[in-house]
Amino acid sequence: MKNLQNIAYKVLVILLVGFVVTSCEDTLEDVRENPNNVTSIDDAPLFANAARSLFNGTLDEGSYRFAGQYGHYYVAGSTARQPDQYTDGFDGNYNGIYNGMYSGVIKHIEEVLVLTSEPETENPVRHAIADVVAAMGFARITDGFGEVPYTEGGKGKTEDILTPKYDTQEFIYNDLIDRLSQSINVLKTADPAMGYPDSDPVFDNDLDRWVRMANSMRLRLAMRMRFVNPTLSQQVVALCLSEPLMEDNAHNAYMIETEGQGNAWYGRRTGFPSIKMSTMFIGQLEGTADPRLSVFVEKDGNGNYTGQKNGLNDEAFGQSDFASKSDMGIPLSSKDSKIFLMTASEIYFLRAEIALIYDNNPTDANNLYRMGIEASLEQWDIDAAEITSFLASPTATLTGSVDEQEEQLGTQMWIALTPNYYEGWTHIRRTGYPVIEQRTDPDLEKGATNGILPTRFLYSSFEMSSNGTNASEAINRQGANKIDTPIWWDKN
Repeated sequence: MKNLQNIAYKVLVILLVGFVVTSCEDTLEDVRENPNNVTSIDDAPLFANAARSLFNGTLDEGSYRFAGQYGHYYVAGSTARQPDQYTDGFDGNYNGIYNGMYSGVIKHIEEVLVLTSEPETENPVRHAIADVVAAMGFARITDGFGEVPYTEGGKGKTEDILTPKYDTQEFIYNDLIDRLSQSINVLKTADPAMGYPDSDPVFDNDLDRWVRMANSMRLRLAMRMRFVNPTLSQQVVALCLSEPLMEDNAHNAYMIETEGQGNAWYGRRTGFPSIKMSTMFIGQLEGTADPRLSVFVEKDGNGNYTGQKNGLNDEAFGQSDFASKSDMGIPLSSKDSKIFLMTASEIYFLRAEIALIYDNNPTDANNLYRMGIEASLEQWDIDAAEITSFLASPTATLTGSVDEQEEQLGTQMWIALTPNYYEGWTHIRRTGYPVIEQRTDPDLEKGATNGILPTRFLYSSFEMSSNGTNASEAINRQGANKIDTPIWWDKN
């Protein structure tokens, strides 16, 4: 009897061991398979999050503390004013700008690009749309820092690359243009059902508008190369002019932030430290009786438009009565104000520049210039009679030498880019217009650049310590890690 019990016990143990081993094998197989089981991941939320982050990135500290002041649109109060003095020592801010774009846009969009190219989840339409977002995100990063991780950038999760190499800005630009071209070719004849019918926060799955934005972005990049590679610039421009571009404010790329406090400029206008609009910006608008003045700038307590001068040293600033100056306009800085990424007015101004410089056609240049002004005025719902009056003013007609016409063009582009201040600063760096003179006035702070407009952000100490070999190679190619080292396309 005892032997029978022992036999039964042994059989039971064998069965249990077999069951456990089988279960462990199944579990181990699950563990081996799950990291690659992308079929259970929906790329739509990742895409929507990346697209929203791209728009909100136009409101980050790269715009608020740096570009908006470098572009002489406004002056910020308290310690946020320090970049306006062209000083340095903003290591944490540089790191935040850099990582914010990679973690907010690039990381998520890289996951989308992987998911939409895997055999189980392949979707060329979604992949093409996502590539447009990726191109715009990478363009923003490289335009701020110069050389950045690109071919290996943002791939820490998808490919386990933790110390990505840096690519030259020339390579990045050429590749971004190729990627945009491929996206345009796919989206022109794509089935919208394969896009993001319920998850597109930009164009609500309107593929025609995606094509127009992709091509307009390609045109922006082409004109960035005007002074460094004019031959390639003209070749890409010709391609862009053969495809649909943004031609109407219905094509504008904008988003309204509905979460948290809404548009970040609202908190900056109403909170601390405050923002006061620039003397240079107000002076340009007032001097030409520009009807956008009341949109972009609030009147001060006395009912006037009063600007704050950029670049004052601490003593002069203390005597400037900063608090009494004009605030940012409410249409730009309400909770539900539109966040603009790209507009038809910008594209008309680029086309006017092309007609003037590449085509030597001043008549077309003037017509496109006027269309750019009109599109900008209409974008801000300026009254029709005021639009007619401003278009009849001398400001709305290109005159003088080619250089003088370029300055007119550049100044109107600078105004029309409001409130995308990051692009405004980038535009000034590329064209030299409007002219930001080197500071010589004793009341103005010369900072770390001897009074010359800063041209880039710095690689942070964190980046230098965590990815130092690759960052150092970029510095050796590009030039010193200083805010007055020009980036690749900045040759004007």
